[in-house]
Amino acid sequence: MALNLGLEGKVYPAIAFPVEADRVARFARAVGDDGSFVPPTFVTAGEFAALVQVIADPELGLDTTRVVHGEQEYEWRRPLRLGEELSVHPRIASIRTRGGHEFLTVETEMRDPQGELVVLARNTLIVRRRG
Repeated sequence: MALNLGLEGKVYPAIAFPVEADRVARFARAVGDDGSFVPPTFVTAGEFAALVQVIADPELGLDTTRVVHGEQEYEWRRPLRLGEELSVHPRIASIRTRGGHEFLTVETEMRDPQGELVVLARNTLIVRRRG
């Protein structure tokens, strides 16, 4: 089953992503940081939480048994701050086919309580063609 091209541009409900000290400390230890700041890669936890909505969308038709991670990029507007709660907004940015493979790009905006963009994440998943 191919991905549903009609879902390009679909916006999913926002989720809350608190930048809590204990979560940041656990993450920092896991990646080898000393915990004196919020590691930039901490945003990945919020991005993955939002990405679950896209992956689980039955309308999309994503066969997770054929998915490999293709690309990942982040655009930071400013560092994360301990104690803030970000609002995480996933959106299907594009669905393309190349060489028989499908490419699903999801953009995830992370905004502060004032609505200002803190981080824009782009994640591209490749759906390998069938045999």
